[in-house]
Order: sequence, then structure tokens, then C-alpha cells
Amino acid sequence: MPSVSYLFKRICSMNYKAMFDRVDIVKEKCNKSKPAIFCDMVWCGLRYGAGYVDYDVIGFYKLTSAQRKTMLTRGLNNKFVKQLNNKAYWHTLDNKNEFNEIFSKYLKRDWIYPVSADKEKAIEWIKAHPVFFAKPNDGTCGKNIEKISVSDKEWNSDYEKIYNHLVENKIELLEEPIKQCDEMNKLNSSSVNTVRMVSVMNEANEVTVLTTFARIGNGKCVDNFNSGGMTAKVNVDTGVIEEAAVNKAGELFENHPITGTKIKGFKIPYWNEAIDMVKEAAKLSPNIRYVGWDVGMSENGPVFVEGNHFPGHDIYQVAEKIGPNDIGVLPKFEVAMKVNKK
Repeated sequence: MPSVSYLFKRICSMNYKAMFDRVDIVKEKCNKSKPAIFCDMVWCGLRYGAGYVDYDVIGFYKLTSAQRKTMLTRGLNNKFVKQLNNKAYWHTLDNKNEFNEIFSKYLKRDWIYPVSADKEKAIEWIKAHPVFFAKPNDGTCGKNIEKISVSDKEWNSDYEKIYNHLVENKIELLEEPIKQCDEMNKLNSSSVNTVRMVSVMNEANEVTVLTTFARIGNGKCVDNFNSGGMTAKVNVDTGVIEEAAVNKAGELFENHPITGTKIKGFKIPYWNEAIDMVKEAAKLSPNIRYVGWDVGMSENGPVFVEGNHFPGHDIYQVAEKIGPNDIGVLPKFEVAMKVNKK
């Protein structure tokens, strides 16, 4: 049980307005009274490290005490990141150019950084790649990523204009688009549909892929859950999507709303190769032992889009997907962290 001083600090630091707003949202989903929801929300925060968003998104309001103990909450996730990922090395994944340097073997596409360093070189690169992605070096959640086609009316093949736009907006990293394989295009072709693969490396440098889930685009050029995309759990062993997809609003999709492709039962191609790639790459960053890898399936096999030193915890424990007999990912995490003594 947490100490009295810890509990006092947590109580004093809570954002009560946001909590009350979340209580109203939860009230629409269950038959509990608002005072009961609020008290239980506070209790779950103190007992399980579950934030008020966790309480709603993960569905603590409907879980048994046994299920609650298995959920990887915000508090626990923060603890594991702090324990496993040396903050002095966060930049190796946060900065996209550094990530590309370290894991270049697994990119299988051309890129250039920094754009502003050599104008002539940057423009020559753009001419060689008339369609490309422009990324802020430290962006997250797919925000501020642009897909630029030099022939579009906005640019009209004006390379000087494109270059000035990139420099003015401090966009220093350009990447050749990933040519997604035909099978993944059948699922959705508006974006590269990545698979988030969460890996943990223990003290014996044994790597476990904890959980995997598909991130499926829905009309935008990115597939991020926080940018309108959907997510669905993928079986770690088989690469088969095990459920309907869900978006951040909690809407479920048996079939993709644009392509009509059935989501549950969809087999992700190059699955074994992707798992092997993650396990191999994880050992290249021994100071970052807990990583959320975003893997795309290209025409040439699996490739990295990016890596995250702060993997999300709620996206693979969404309330709409948790049944009365389901448990969270925490037990898998605990097993993965044990050293396998042979």
C-alpha cells in the first residue's frame, strides 16, 4: 500500500476539474452514481496508478479488482519508463535523425537531414524524390507531418518555394515514402498502416515482444490513433488481427470504413521477419530497454517508421475491447522482465 505522504501528494496534485468532466463521460457508460464514480476514480488512482483518463479509456469502472491488478496504468507505465529507459539516451529515439542513423539498416528508404545545412543538396534530393514526407525532428503522434508532392498546384514544381517552406517551418528531416506492400494496401492505402510492437529487454539482454497492435489509417496520410486512426490487437505469435478496430472515440469497426476490408482475421504479411527485426534492433539501444516500435510492411519486407521511448499504455487496453474474462498486459510485462536462467 502506498505511504501516507505519497497519497497526500497525489490527492493534492489531482486536476479535479478534468476529473469531474471525465466523471460525466463515464456516467454515460455505466449505472454508477457520480459520487461513486468519483470516489472509485480517486481510489484507482491511488491504488493502481490509474489516471482519470485510464479510468475511462481502459474501463476501470467495469473491471473486477482481479482485472484491475493486471492493467498497465499510466502510473506503472511511467515507473517502467523511468526504470528501464535512461533519460540521458531518450534523444536517440526522440530525434528522428538520430533514430535513422542508428537503425538505418532497417529503414530501407532514402532520407536527408538537416535540410537547412545545404540548400543545393536539399533541392537536389527533392528533385530526386518528387513525393516525400517532411517531418519535424522531434514530433509525436503524427502531428505536423506533411506529405509533399512537388507537382501539386500548391508547389507547382517550385523547388525554391518548397525549400523556403521547410526551413521557415523548421522541418529538417525528409524521407522517401515507404512503398507499402499490396496486402496492406488492401486494408487501407491512404497511409502506411504500421504495427506497434512493444518490446522489453531484461538485464540478461533477452528481448520479449510484449504486445502488438495494428494502427490503421482512415483517410489521412498518417495512421496514428490520436490523429483519426484506428487500432486493433494483433496476435503476437501469428500476426493475425484478433478483433474489430476501434478509434479514439470508442467507435468499433468490423470492416474498414473506406476499403470495406474485414479487419478481424486479417493476416499481417512479413510477420516473423518483423518480430525478428524488432528483437535484433532492440539490442542496438541497450540504454532504452522498453520501446514501442512502429513497423511498416513495405514491398521489401518490414521497415521501421520510428521508435518511442515512452510507449503508450492505454491503446492496447481499450475498454470497448475488454470482456469480463480478459486481463491486461501487466502480467506479460512482469514475466518478460525476469531473467531466464538456463
